[in-house]
Amino acid sequence: MRLPRLTGSVLSGLHCFLIAADQMSFTRAAEMLCLTQSAVSHKIKNLEAALGVTLFIRQPRKLVLTEEGKRLKEVVAHNFGDIANELRDLKTQELSGDLNVSVPPTFAQRWLMPRLKSFIEKYPALRFHLRTRNELVDFQTESFDCAIYFGDGKYNGLHVVQLMDESMVPVCSHDYAIAHDLYGNPEKLVSCLLLHDAAPWARAGRNDEWQYWAHQNDVALPEAGCTFDRADLALQAAERGIGVAIGRASFIAEQIASGRLVTPFPLAVPSPQHYYLVCRKDMADSPRIKAFIDWLVENGGVVARN
Repeated sequence: MRLPRLTGSVLSGLHCFLIAADQMSFTRAAEMLCLTQSAVSHKIKNLEAALGVTLFIRQPRKLVLTEEGKRLKEVVAHNFGDIANELRDLKTQELSGDLNVSVPPTFAQRWLMPRLKSFIEKYPALRFHLRTRNELVDFQTESFDCAIYFGDGKYNGLHVVQLMDESMVPVCSHDYAIAHDLYGNPEKLVSCLLLHDAAPWARAGRNDEWQYWAHQNDVALPEAGCTFDRADLALQAAERGIGVAIGRASFIAEQIASGRLVTPFPLAVPSPQHYYLVCRKDMADSPRIKAFIDWLVENGGVVARN
């Protein structure tokens, strides 16, 4: 592979190559780059000519990277990532620019949103972008600065800060508890409809949260149940007298205080999962992320550092 001059054409070709190598499709790369498929193919051919190597083996229905292509993809991805991070840091040294954060939906609604105003007011030049999802972030291909996870804290290759602990307890409406004689009688759960958060943490099964609580308290559970893809939906169903949900302490304080939800028996258990802030290791010293962590500390969201 000969060393070409890094002209605009070569740099453009390298960017096009990286997208095509990620997608393994000139058609999908063209869609992402807002180009035609033939324009992408032309850029790759020009880059191959400039380097003096073949980067793709073009088969009838798929692309295959050559060994040279694999080497180049690794180098370009690493260096383009460093450039992108440096450009973002140049923009945010004075806490201006964008902070892109991924957060689990119910955590965002029940914990973060009631407190977020103070963060916005403290850093008015910092544009906060919140996206909610239960899935983990791919920091190599997605443009998030950091994410909050509910899980076990084992996130290889990432910088991890442990946030608050969690506990969980069954909750329902007062009327439902009366109708099913639940007050002080956890054994009566076998005649109830259980409301499940189907994705309480990444790669969890739909019954995992309830099963963990039941195992800790030696309580039998019924087979029947309803599932929801967000914990707040299960809690809303519990408020409306549909059944019994697992409530996390950080989510249910307001409903318990107002009487919209009750805990029919005091059998809360510490959750095996905790909340964590994660980011790329090379972003751990970013002023934006440090500001967000400091704000979490001020608002009681951090109990330990990893």
